Amino acid sequence: HYPIIMFMIGTAVRCGEAIGLTWNDVDFKNRDVSINHQLIYKKTGNSYGFYADSPKTDSGVRIIPMTTEVYKALIEQRQNQLSKGWRTDTEIGGYSDFVFSTKNRNPIMPSAVNNLLLNIVNKYNSTVGDIELPHISAHNLRHTGCTRMAEAGMDPKVLQYIMGHSKISVTMEVYNHVSAERNRKEMEKLEKIRLIG
Repeated sequence: HYPIIMFMIGTAVRCGEAIGLTWNDVDFKNRDVSINHQLIYKKTGNSYGFYADSPKTDSGVRIIPMTTEVYKALIEQRQNQLSKGWRTDTEIGGYSDFVFSTKNRNPIMPSAVNNLLLNIVNKYNSTVGDIELPHISAHNLRHTGCTRMAEAGMDPKVLQYIMGHSKISVTMEVYNHVSAERNRKEMEKLEKIRLIG
């Protein structure tokens, strides 16, 4: 499960955008991914199923450059799929050959992403004493990715684009939180210097 987790943190995409990603959306040569649709799993008529939809917002269509970690995670995922024969042959709304698939060669359901995170946390928590991890969801991966980008000092407008936010105010909620933490750390440094002097 490492590739999908690293991909989601490294790009800060929404869960539906990650599970909807196809190999046609991945450009290894230019090292970027095209986010132009998402997969949604819901009830239509009398049964549940996947359908393809545009991203959540108009700003959701975007090209995200790959970090080295994301690039390596996608290479690993491709090798895993090829060696295990898990490449998808399912077509949903004109999209096929999904990057993240099950052993049954179907796209991964959003609930499966959340379940794998729950299982990882539960397994970890069963091996430790007092310090347990909290519940983690696919949205936490997106939020963590956004926070790490803001902590690295990414320009807020670039961060807004990467996140696919239609309004800068949504991006700034995360950015300002990080800035407040950064401000606190800088003030703590100042306090230490004063104590030394």
